[in-house]
Amino acid sequence: MAILNFIGDYIFPIIIVLGVLVFVHELGHFLAAKLFGVRVERFSIGFPPRLFGVQVGETDYCISAVPLGGYVKLTGMIDESLDTEKLDEEPKPYEFRAKPTYQQVIIITAGVIMNFVLAVGILASIIWFQGEPITPTTTVGYVAEGGVADSIGLKVNDKIVEINDTQPRSWQDVRQALIENIGTNTTFKIERNDNIKEIILDWDNLKMNDIERIGIFPLLPAKVGRLTPDHPALEAGLQPEDKIIAIDDSVMNSWTDMTGIISANPDNPLEFSILRGNDTLQVTITPKAISFQDNDGTERKIGRIGIERYVEYQEVEILPAIQKGFERALFLGQINIMGFGRILSGKDSARESLAGPIAIAEMAGDIAKQDIVNLIELIAYLSVVLAFINILPIPALDGGHLVIILIEGIRRKPLPLRAKMVVQQIGMIFLLLLIIFVFYNDIARKFAQ
Repeated sequence: MAILNFIGDYIFPIIIVLGVLVFVHELGHFLAAKLFGVRVERFSIGFPPRLFGVQVGETDYCISAVPLGGYVKLTGMIDESLDTEKLDEEPKPYEFRAKPTYQQVIIITAGVIMNFVLAVGILASIIWFQGEPITPTTTVGYVAEGGVADSIGLKVNDKIVEINDTQPRSWQDVRQALIENIGTNTTFKIERNDNIKEIILDWDNLKMNDIERIGIFPLLPAKVGRLTPDHPALEAGLQPEDKIIAIDDSVMNSWTDMTGIISANPDNPLEFSILRGNDTLQVTITPKAISFQDNDGTERKIGRIGIERYVEYQEVEILPAIQKGFERALFLGQINIMGFGRILSGKDSARESLAGPIAIAEMAGDIAKQDIVNLIELIAYLSVVLAFINILPIPALDGGHLVIILIEGIRRKPLPLRAKMVVQQIGMIFLLLLIIFVFYNDIARKFAQ
């Protein structure tokens, strides 16, 4: 039963996520090749050896053994299959190598383009259907002890009025400004007790991953959003948009006040005063005890009643949603470029920054348990990552093929077949070593927890 639960919780979600990403990427190559009359011999999800599939016309549609990618085998091209059969003969009109340079460039970059289009489509659709989340405050409601924000002196009830000359109007603006200034010394102008104060976040001794532990959250009302099944809040009859105004004799001024009391009272009945419309209700709720291990390995229990914070959404029309989806996908690409640059420069560690299939499977499984919309959004984010990785000028990746195509276009003649074969073999060895590294990294990180 435990194995079945593990498969359902983690293996199935990652199969869906990687399957969608790989299929869309290879579909881009496939459609572009068909557009320009290039014969497609194989459409494979996974790397060789081939496991099973079906032959339709000239193309073998199949599933292969190594589930970490895929490829489209084009006649007249050295690719992941390392097949050089008949490449020393004169090219036929339907072969990849017979096509002009611009068509080869379009075919080889079509997978990356499709991944980016997929990300834009998903993000735009979420914004259009769901609306854009708005947290209409820039006031700090919680500062995590020992986090980055705590270390630089930010405090609860500080109102953030400016971040590096940007004046945020909502907490979404605050988050965006923080992300945009990763790696750059960041100056906060805050309003505290009617005085304006400057606080500087110095990135010289920080890493890109430190943005995850910055440790500040907005000042939010104790208002109920989504309710979790099989938890005390739903069983007690709480409803979305209920406002919790008091617990026992304590007035709730914020979401943080409320969660603090609930967390400190596992299995202890609490008297909740609820404002629902114009009515005030009294409800007794006993927080469910959740066990966890703190940093020193001590087993502790905290209380949970199963509510999420209330989120306001602002309606967005379809064209602005597409624009916002494009901007968000482009920004994700920029973040990837910045992160890669920091790894190359030695500012960030590859071991700490790179996540492999195991880490992604855990992430997908945990997100799938929460919300299918969040899982779909993860596909969009990973689609941008896949596009970025594939366009890197590394042999065996699309970017490596692109470099060879451009060199041949400039030379106006193909590179020697043996040279291209050696380059492709080097690329495959590099990818194999990278796969081993990220698997080892995931396992080491897992055992270190």
